[in-house]
Amino acid sequence: MRLSPEHIQAGRLGKWLGKHGVNPDLWSFRRGPVARAMVAGLLPATSPFLGLHHILAVVLAVLLRANVPTVVVLQAANNPLTIPIYYTMAYQVGEVLLGRPAKYETHIAEKIKQLDQTEGIQAKLRMLAGELAMVAVPLVVGCTVIGVVASVAGYGLIYAIWPDEPGEKREGG
Repeated sequence: MRLSPEHIQAGRLGKWLGKHGVNPDLWSFRRGPVARAMVAGLLPATSPFLGLHHILAVVLAVLLRANVPTVVVLQAANNPLTIPIYYTMAYQVGEVLLGRPAKYETHIAEKIKQLDQTEGIQAKLRMLAGELAMVAVPLVVGCTVIGVVASVAGYGLIYAIWPDEPGEKREGG
């Protein structure tokens, strides 16, 4: 059985994707689709939405007509070994951008002790929700800024190192 555009569009996912799902740019290793894949792959890879990175990246790739294999490979950069380092850095960047001193991590042992001394599951959940909010805002800000910078840098890098292709029309003009 050969996967033709008609066959792909007949399936449930194909109906949802429509003509976008069979766009040749999604599988093309030309400069434009690969450069767009840097945006579609790096932006979700730097997001705090664990477990959704691949899904967000592929949907963004379809919307941007980016190279899907490149997007999937870029997701490998976000793995269990890099996440603690990256999220710590993103949290620090977020705190700096919000103008707050990054001191949360110095009080973790104290917070755990307070949580242990708190009576009742509802009180513990309220305390955890408050602590999560204290970390989530700078984390999201830091992840967003780093993601935008990394995506723009990746896009620019591809255009800087990849030679012009014959007959290529410029994106944006």
